Amino acid sequence: MRENIFIGILLLVTTVAYSLILVHIYSNTNTAEDAAEYAAVSEDSISSDEAAYLIEDEPRGGGVFQKPAGKGRKEDAAGEEKQAVSEDAAAVSQDGIEEDKPDGSMQTIMPHVQTMRPSVSTASLRGLTIWTEDKEDEDKQPPLPDPENIIIDLDYNSDVDDTAALRVAAILDRMGRIKLKAAMASTGGEKVCKAMHAQLSYDGYGNIPIGASAENTPGGSPYWDDLIDHYFTAGDYRLYNSVELYKQILRELDRTEKEKAKERKLFMDLFECKEEDLPPELKEVEKLRIVTTGYLVNVAGLLKDPEGYSLVSRYVDSIWITGGIYLQGDDHNFIVTRSCADAARYVLSSSPVGLVFSSSASIENEDGSVIFCGSGIQYLDKKGTDPVAMAYRDYAKANNTSLVGGRNAWDPFCLWAASLPMEETNLHLEAVNMMIGDTGYNRFSYDLPPNCQIIRRNTTELGWYTSQIEGLINAGYR
Repeated sequence: MRENIFIGILLLVTTVAYSLILVHIYSNTNTAEDAAEYAAVSEDSISSDEAAYLIEDEPRGGGVFQKPAGKGRKEDAAGEEKQAVSEDAAAVSQDGIEEDKPDGSMQTIMPHVQTMRPSVSTASLRGLTIWTEDKEDEDKQPPLPDPENIIIDLDYNSDVDDTAALRVAAILDRMGRIKLKAAMASTGGEKVCKAMHAQLSYDGYGNIPIGASAENTPGGSPYWDDLIDHYFTAGDYRLYNSVELYKQILRELDRTEKEKAKERKLFMDLFECKEEDLPPELKEVEKLRIVTTGYLVNVAGLLKDPEGYSLVSRYVDSIWITGGIYLQGDDHNFIVTRSCADAARYVLSSSPVGLVFSSSASIENEDGSVIFCGSGIQYLDKKGTDPVAMAYRDYAKANNTSLVGGRNAWDPFCLWAASLPMEETNLHLEAVNMMIGDTGYNRFSYDLPPNCQIIRRNTTELGWYTSQIEGLINAGYR
């Protein structure tokens, strides 16, 4: 009997021990499988670049001095995205309103009082599109290119479309499509400069430097006093000689390029690479574009200056000029004075960079229909406080006419065309020969070797071009 009890107890102990061993083995097996599965997931979730960073313990990120492609180092896109989010968050005030801050790139040249720029009226920009023949592709727009550096040179007196051009420049800058470096006056006297500053101040660009006419070309306008009385602010008004201001801005590009040259050499020595292996930001030479809507006296003065000529040849990619009767005729911007005619002839014959003319053919059809602008801002301005609408009303009253339907869009059209890529504006450039006579009379010819280009439209649908320019002008209303 005792033997049977002993045998039963032994069997029970053996069974329990065996069960414990099986449980232990099963537990260890699952743990190992879980660990292997976790390791596999972790490896899949880490990119090869991140794994390399973990192994090499290299710092991530940027600056110009990164190894060329294929040498084990790339930009950390996620880090850049986080930084952009942080910067956006920092721009939001306690009230939750995003503050649009002005570009400080000119501060290294001359200090200007910073002014808060009003936000773009998004409702007014809804109609702006990149041209496409296929309506289904309108939402498939390419990423935006880097903004053009622009200097706008205006007569700002002979007609009211100069105010529209200056507004378009301000809005394109605010949208990040251009960097407005300066505004030049090709008409003489200080009133014109103060009036330009007044309009820029309303649009939040009172810190933009203004250059006075090199030739002191006579002029006058019915809207100068109105704009000065309402919006001129002496605190941030800075006036310069136009030729000196041109050179000052171009010298800044020259200083930047000299610093880049040092960085290029250092980069190639550090990574033992050739010039073609340099990153794009070191390869590219930063340039600017001059857009003139009036007389060419300032540009001619710049080209006659030896330093100015040299700087233009290196740092100006092209000069866009509002002017020229197609195929021949007397254009106001060329014939108004003998000095203006001489200046136009000199620029045409002496420019070291390409010239693009926005001629009468650019905004007119053969049937005489024209691209107009300015009607929308007059309709929107119920309070009578917008400087562009104010200028249109003053001009209409002084000339005993009505501009309710707008005014010819000569100047804003040229500025708009010069600021954006051709594929966005549905335009193309056409090589042609241009001659300007002693009196300013001009003639275009296709029988002689081309010495310039003219802007040509790809479609006769003038309404589309009108909507683009009107949308930009109206976006400044507040």
